[in-house]
Amino acid sequence: MSSTLQTEKVNQKELDQLILGIAHELNNPNAFVRMNITNLKKMFWLLKPCLDEYEKNHPEEKFGPYSLTDLRSKMNQQMEGILGATVRIIVIADRLKECSTESLEQRAPLSLLDVVQSSVQEHGFLFERCCELAVNCQEDEKAEMLGYRLQIEQALSILLTNACDAMVERFGLEEGRQGRLEICLSRQGNEAVLQVTDNGCGMDQKTLTKVFVPYFTTKPHGSGDGLGMSICQSVISRHDGSIDMQSTVGQGTTITLKFPLKEE
Repeated sequence: MSSTLQTEKVNQKELDQLILGIAHELNNPNAFVRMNITNLKKMFWLLKPCLDEYEKNHPEEKFGPYSLTDLRSKMNQQMEGILGATVRIIVIADRLKECSTESLEQRAPLSLLDVVQSSVQEHGFLFERCCELAVNCQEDEKAEMLGYRLQIEQALSILLTNACDAMVERFGLEEGRQGRLEICLSRQGNEAVLQVTDNGCGMDQKTLTKVFVPYFTTKPHGSGDGLGMSICQSVISRHDGSIDMQSTVGQGTTITLKFPLKEE
């Protein structure tokens, strides 16, 4: 009896190692794909003024069977699809980990301050074109929590990108950079509070009630798949956090995230 149990334990340990190995092998190339498709989206975004000008001067020109408008739309769809697939791979890898008997659901300590700083650096190319940025974070307050850093970064990336899109929709690009984006990180009791405020186009109340519905989007066809905010909400919920949105048409939007801090 004891010999059988010992064999089962050994086999389970080997299975755990196999599961961890598979998850690791999934995440490594996935991180590479995610980084490169994100960079590709950045470069395509930087080409937008040139493409707009070319399309204005050559409205009838075709690229193979596509007009420039259709081609840009399809390229956006493809990039969004690839980025969405990388998120699904992350979820699959996490679910694989949860199948093992190791303490794999233990979250790793992370600093929200570090996440904010790295996200600001990563999205700097967006801010340079459309807004002035203010980051209000206390350097001595790390806002440490337990979680999955890659997913928190993904959620914040969605919020920052949406904020930039809203400001571009209202002001255009480089129109005196009238856009204003503020990121605040503070501590309230045993919670970390992260706020992202923009002065973009804003949303009415009817739109606000639908922002977390999968596949709902206010962006033009081909510019988004409507999954960003539902993914964001899912990530925040997984971290036992909350998300609140306040928005006014023509004035902007404030999104407030709250996460439980790591116990000392």
